[in-house]
Amino acid sequence: MLNRLSRYFLRSVVLLAVLAVALFFLITSKPVLSQRTIEASDVTTAQRVLSDTVQHLAQPGSNIKLIFDQTQLDALMNVASYALPQVEFSGVLNPFGVALHGQANLPLSWPRRGIQTSCLFMPSDKGFAIEHCKLGAIKLPGWVANPLLRLMVRTVIATPADQQLLALFARGELINNRLHFEAANASPIKLSLHPQIHRPFGFGPAQSAAADVEFYLQQLKQLQRQHKRERRLAFFAHKLLLVAINRSDNSDLETEYKNALWALAVAFANKRFIYYANPDVKLHQVPNMPPMLLNGRRDLSLHFLYSAVLQMLGNTQLSQQIGNLKEIMDADRDSGGSGFSFVDLAADRAGTHFAEHLASVTPQQLNQFNSLTFEQAIMPPTQDLPEGLTEQQLQQQLGGYNGTGFKQLEQEIARRINALTLYNSQQELAAN
Repeated sequence: MLNRLSRYFLRSVVLLAVLAVALFFLITSKPVLSQRTIEASDVTTAQRVLSDTVQHLAQPGSNIKLIFDQTQLDALMNVASYALPQVEFSGVLNPFGVALHGQANLPLSWPRRGIQTSCLFMPSDKGFAIEHCKLGAIKLPGWVANPLLRLMVRTVIATPADQQLLALFARGELINNRLHFEAANASPIKLSLHPQIHRPFGFGPAQSAAADVEFYLQQLKQLQRQHKRERRLAFFAHKLLLVAINRSDNSDLETEYKNALWALAVAFANKRFIYYANPDVKLHQVPNMPPMLLNGRRDLSLHFLYSAVLQMLGNTQLSQQIGNLKEIMDADRDSGGSGFSFVDLAADRAGTHFAEHLASVTPQQLNQFNSLTFEQAIMPPTQDLPEGLTEQQLQQQLGGYNGTGFKQLEQEIARRINALTLYNSQQELAAN
């Protein structure tokens, strides 16, 4: 009897393994090299489309009328593909429907495979909806794909905006190769993320997290009163992290560091970041603080702190790509951009690195710096990095955004950040 059960169990395991392998090769294929490029006009167009759409949806007492053409769709797909380097998106508008395609290369050395998916959206008797989708070699009919789409919207978007968006989406029409969404006398649609997604990050219970953030905000307020003329971000960051060390023991130093960093971002970058740290803390509870400088510049302190927040909310790669996109948009001089700045890019990367590696900084490492040397410990030298480059100059001098010269400057910035003394041990410092 025991041998019979063992053989049955073994056959079941083998059968499941065979099915898993078969499914893997059904939904994956050989990876396709990306052929997409990005231009400053793509980032400008995508930013304008998203901003205008959100504002138009939220306007009270007006008819909703959104129109998207192929140029706008291409810009959105290019920006999304650039923001997620391992994923590529594309879309085509035609008189019959909208075809969206996505492919993602799997992070495997062997077998090298990728996942490709495509969906066709078409008007029907039940409204604008998915006609069919394809995941690898597996076809998904509309009656399967549409409930999955609705579930995705309801999972990401908070109510009642989720239902309003789905109702508006169902009214989609294709007119002269343009995608129209119209609704007369519609209620304003105020988009916000679902509470399960839009919650405090990196903290324990909400009340204790709020108390911690408020504590560090008050510490910053007291420091600013004591040093009224001080405008260096590094000065306040160093002082606040020392407070975090004194307030913690070995078990919760990382949490204290995170609370201190959130307080720096809320006080010196954007008060609304408090909602991400803890939505229970109101804007009026955030003290008013003067602007801070990094390497003598206000804009660099903002780049540093915004990138640190993006890293805490997302991940390092996404934070870096968003920083790149901002600079690509600046390279569009025709739209009022100031030009591509590798100095700004260095501040973006430094802020991301700071948030990513802060937890590993020991009290001994932090105590070796003072308010003067701490700036050099968190921000690399940038005096020789190019700024104000137009897209044409980037193409001519560096080979474009994917050119050899561009990649070399990115690598040089990364090398300088990795060499910052804050992230090196005492033994490495002595060796250097």
